[in-house]
Order: sequence, then structure tokens, then C-alpha cells
Amino acid sequence: MRGAYAIGIDVGGTRIAAGLVERKGRIVRESKILTPKTAGPFGIVDAIVGMVEEITAGVHAAEIAGVGIGLPAQVDFTRQSVEYSTNLPLGGVDVRGLVMSRLKYPVTIDNDGHTAALGESRFGVAKGVKDFVMVTLGTGVGGGVFIGGRIMRGSRGFGGEVGHIVIDVDGPPCPCGGRGHLESYAARPAIIRDARRAAATYQGSSITRLAGGDEDAITAEVVIDGANSGDEAAVEIMGHVGDMLGEALVGIVNILNPQAIVVGGGIGESCPLVSERAAARVAAEALAGRRDVKVLMAELGNDAGVAGAAALAFEDHDSREGLH
Repeated sequence: MRGAYAIGIDVGGTRIAAGLVERKGRIVRESKILTPKTAGPFGIVDAIVGMVEEITAGVHAAEIAGVGIGLPAQVDFTRQSVEYSTNLPLGGVDVRGLVMSRLKYPVTIDNDGHTAALGESRFGVAKGVKDFVMVTLGTGVGGGVFIGGRIMRGSRGFGGEVGHIVIDVDGPPCPCGGRGHLESYAARPAIIRDARRAAATYQGSSITRLAGGDEDAITAEVVIDGANSGDEAAVEIMGHVGDMLGEALVGIVNILNPQAIVVGGGIGESCPLVSERAAARVAAEALAGRRDVKVLMAELGNDAGVAGAAALAFEDHDSREGLH
């Protein structure tokens, strides 16, 4: 069948995942590597191209609908250009053009929060939900907003930046240059910052023990594992992450009145305490819309971005071919 598969690429601040995806969302081949941050933008493009070539080996070009790429960046969706990227050196880089010049497939790019939300909408926990907001907690904090069953991208595609909602104007610096954004509290670097600060106190010294006695070995995963096993200091840190997420969600619920909030990303999916505390904040502080909204854990895990990027490629292919 022509266009039976699409290629989904999920580029993150920590890793890149690629998958050969069927129309029903099943990933039939996949590849994952660490993101080559120090290699610059061309190193990232090289990695993407190499992964596409790996997972399409032996597949006829006519069977590939196209390539969808989710990037941790603000993407002008109409122009298909990268405007700004906080965690990777991709701002102003023609990622789409560079990849397409080396492959024989059409390429479509979008923000990675949008592609993750698209994956959950088509194939995951938000299937059939027309109005929802997805928040992804990882190296950064991203998101996607669905209204009436469609992604709300805004006038140029920059909408849905949940991670840069201001929680506290005097809060810690955000990688984007602002202060007190949700990403300043809920992303992996923020968790490490708070954990190492806590480890320097008597009450938080257990976190150092969890890291094998080496304060420099404290990672977000160490803190999450500690919180999941009941360590008091780790629970306090991850509970604070959930509270800050909840503060952001209160405003989102009041403005958009969604049916659901989907919490995903490596951090959001590995620590249930975060979504539990966020849901409690929404229930306590949001207006009437709190009665309608459910706070859900994402279902697809790390596959959400890949499946959503592939869905993006299918949509672009079917639009070109006049299919519905």
C-alpha cells in the first residue's frame, strides 16, 4: 500500500527516538540514541538522517508517507522553520530543509509537545477526547493544547508553551532567559538543583545516600526513585514539582475548561506523586471547570512523540493526496 508507513522522529534534549510507524500507530521498527548536543545542529541532523536510513532499510520508498519530526523548539508551522530552541542549538536552523535534502521523503516539523499530544490523541489516553492539554516533563517542560479535536498552534505555531507559564516573577531563572517559569521548577535540571541543595542539609542527606554517597551523582532519576520508595526528602522535592505544575494547571483550567490534562514525559510518567499533587491543586483552587477536568497519566510513554510525529507525516501526506 502506498503510504502504509510514516517515520516519526522525537528529538529531545537527552535522546532522539525514531520509529517506522503503521497507520494504526504500531511502531514496527525503532531506534534510539543520545542526543549529540556537542556536535551542533549539523550533528543532530546527521543523527536524524542516519536513524531514518536505519529503520527504513529494505522498505520501498512508495510505502513511506513521509517523515514527521518533533523538535524541542518553537516552530513556525506555516513556514516550517525553527524560530527558537532553549535546550538545543537549533534556533534559526533549517532542520526540515537539511533533512529533506538528504532523504527521498517529504518532511514535516512541529514542536515536540504538539507531537506528543497528537500521539496521545490518536493512539493513547486522550483518544476520543476533543478538549485536553498535555504537559510533558523532561529535560524541559513542553505541552500541547487540543481544542475541538485539533491542535491549537496559534497564529504561527508557537502556542502551547505550557512550560513557560510564569509561576513566580521572582522565581529561579529559566533556560529561556525568563524567571519563575514552570520549567524553572519542574524540569530535570530544576529537580537536580533542588535535590543537591537539599542534600547539603541534615534532613536531605538521605538523597546523597540514594546516590551512592556522591552528591555529584544525584540525578532526577535518583530523586524520583527515592520519592517512589517513600524517602521523605525526595517526596518533598517531587511533591513541590507537583504543586508547581498544579499552579500552572489551575490557570489553564480556568482559561480553557478542558476535559482532561494529560501528564507525560519521562518525569511525569515515572513519578505518580507529581500528577497526584497537581490534581489536588486543581481541585482546590480552580474555578467551576475543575468539576469537568480529569488529570491523566500519559499512556504511550516515550512512544508518544514518535507516534505523534508519524501521525503528523500521515496527515501531511493525505492532505497532499486529497485523502480523508
